[in-house]
Amino acid sequence: MPGQPICEYLDVSESHLRFAVRLTGEDRAPGDRFVLRMSGRWRGVVATATSEVVPRVNTLGVWVRSAMVFELPVDDLPDGSFRLELVELESTADGGEEALSSSHAVPVQPSPGLLAASRPTRIGRRRVQVFPAAGRPVTWVRVAADTTPARALWRMRNVLVDVAFAAHARRFTWVRTVRLLTRPLAPRGPVWLIGERPETARDNGRALFAHLRASRPTAHVYYVIAADSPMRSAVDPLGQVIIHSSWRHRLMMLHADVLINAYSIKHMLPSRWHPSGYMRQGAWRIGSVRVYLKHGVHLSPYAVKRASGGYDLVATVGDREAEALAATSGYRDQLVVTGLARYDALVPPAVPSRTILFMPTWRRYLAPTLFSGSDETQVAYEGSTYERFMTDFLGSEQLADLLEAHDLTLQVVPHYNLRTVLRTPEVVSARIDVLDAATADIPALLRSCDLLVTDYSSVQFDVAYVGTPMVYCQFDEGEYTTGHSAFSWFDPRRDGFGPVTCDADTTVSAIEHYAERGFVREAGYGERVRSVFAHQDHHNCERLVESIDSLTRAAGEPGSRPRVLPG
Repeated sequence: MPGQPICEYLDVSESHLRFAVRLTGEDRAPGDRFVLRMSGRWRGVVATATSEVVPRVNTLGVWVRSAMVFELPVDDLPDGSFRLELVELESTADGGEEALSSSHAVPVQPSPGLLAASRPTRIGRRRVQVFPAAGRPVTWVRVAADTTPARALWRMRNVLVDVAFAAHARRFTWVRTVRLLTRPLAPRGPVWLIGERPETARDNGRALFAHLRASRPTAHVYYVIAADSPMRSAVDPLGQVIIHSSWRHRLMMLHADVLINAYSIKHMLPSRWHPSGYMRQGAWRIGSVRVYLKHGVHLSPYAVKRASGGYDLVATVGDREAEALAATSGYRDQLVVTGLARYDALVPPAVPSRTILFMPTWRRYLAPTLFSGSDETQVAYEGSTYERFMTDFLGSEQLADLLEAHDLTLQVVPHYNLRTVLRTPEVVSARIDVLDAATADIPALLRSCDLLVTDYSSVQFDVAYVGTPMVYCQFDEGEYTTGHSAFSWFDPRRDGFGPVTCDADTTVSAIEHYAERGFVREAGYGERVRSVFAHQDHHNCERLVESIDSLTRAAGEPGSRPRVLPG
C-alpha cells in the first residue's frame, strides 16, 4: 500500500466510533476503497468498516485524494484493546472487490492531535480511549464497561501500559505516578491555566484572564508567563500569576483541568517538556481540556488542522469563519461562535491619535519553522519582495511629506514570527517609529490608531470592529498565495474593509486619501463588517466562559462533548 495511514481524529456519538484516516504520499485514484480493521492481540479481527478515499486539503492549500472516514458501531465491539489496521480493497475479475490478505494490513499511526485530545470517554454504558503503542507507531483503542470493577481494571492496565512505555524509553511515562504523588499539593477544585507566548500578556489570553479574575475571583484560574517578561506588569496586579517553567508551573500542568491559549498549547509547556513528546505521550495521560482562543480571525482555515492541535474548543467570530474551518480543518462541534476575548475592549478612541499603524503579517517561507529549533528559512529575507517593499515604503519621500503635512506619526510593528530574520530598513522621517513586536501593546495600538495599513494580517478585523478605516497593501500577492496562503474564504477586494494597493506609491496615495477626509470609513465597508461578525456586543468573554463551562459540565453525559472522565 503506497502511503502511510494516519488516524487524524476520533469522534464519538451515542452509538458509533467515527475514525478519520488519511494516507500520506501521492493522490489516490477515484473510487479507491479501504477497510479499517480493529484487531486484538489474540482475538484477530473483531470489527471492520469500509470507506472510499475522498479529497483532503493540506496545510499549504493543496488538495490530495487521501482522506477516509470509518464508522464502527460500539455495540459490535467486545471489551478489550484493539489496534487499527488498514487494508486496501482490490477489484476482482467479475467486477466485485475483495480485501487483500492479512499480510497486507498496514498499522494506522496516531496523529499528534488525536493523542493530545485522547481521554477516557463514556459512550452509553461503556468507555473508550485511544493510545499510541509503546514500541512502534500504531493506534490502539481500548473499550471497557463503565462499572466500578471495570474502572479499577482500567487503572491497572494504565500501570502496565506505563511500564511497557518505560521499557521502550518513551517520554512522560512518569506522569501518572507523579500526578498521584503530588495531588495533595494541587488546588482542590477545577484548575484552569491560561497563557499566550511565554513572554506575552497582551492578546486573547490576557483578556480572558482579566475577565475571569473579575467575575470569578475565588476560582483556580492562573496565568502563565515568563519571569523576565516585560508584560508581567499587565497581569501581576490581577493575582494568580505563575512563572513559566517554575516548579509550580510544572505541578499545575499535571493537574490542570483546562488549558487555554491564544497561540498554541505548546507555548505553555515547561521548558524541559519536549513539545512533540508531550503531544504524543503526555497529554493523554493527563486529559486536560484544550481551548484555542486564537489570536485573530483565520483567513486560511486549511492551515488549521485538528490532527495537529487536537483542541476541544476553537473560538470563531462568525458563521462564515466557522463554516470555512469546518470544511477543511476536521473541527466541527468544537467550533463555537463566541467572538474573540480581546474584542470586548475594542471601543473607538475618544479623540484622534494622529497615528497610522502599519502591521504587515509574516511569510512562512521567510521565517524558520515554528517549534523546530532551527534558524533556516526557505527563502532568504535579504533581497526578497518583502524586504524591497519595506525599503521602498519606509524610505518614501512622499510618505515623509504626507506625515509632516498632516501632523501624523507612522507606527510600524513587524510581525513577531519574522523577528529573527527581519532587517528593518532606514526610515526617511523622524515621524516613523518602528516598535518591537515582542513588547508592543498591540491591542492598545489597534484601538487608538486613526488608520491601519496592513497586507493580509488578521488584525484588520480588530480595526474593522472598532470602525477605523484601513488600507491593504498587497505587494506580493502571487508569492504570498503560492508560499503562505493558497486560498481564503475572505477576499479583500470583495469582502475587505478598505482599498487594496499593490506598491509603495499607491499605498501612500491611499493613506493621503483618508488623511484628507479626516480618517472616516466609507459606509459600504461598514456593511461588510456586519457580515463577518456574529456579535458586536462586548460579551465575548462571557460566551467563551459559558462554552468552556459546558465542556466541563458535560463530563459523563452520553452524547455530549468531550465527556471528560477521570483517567
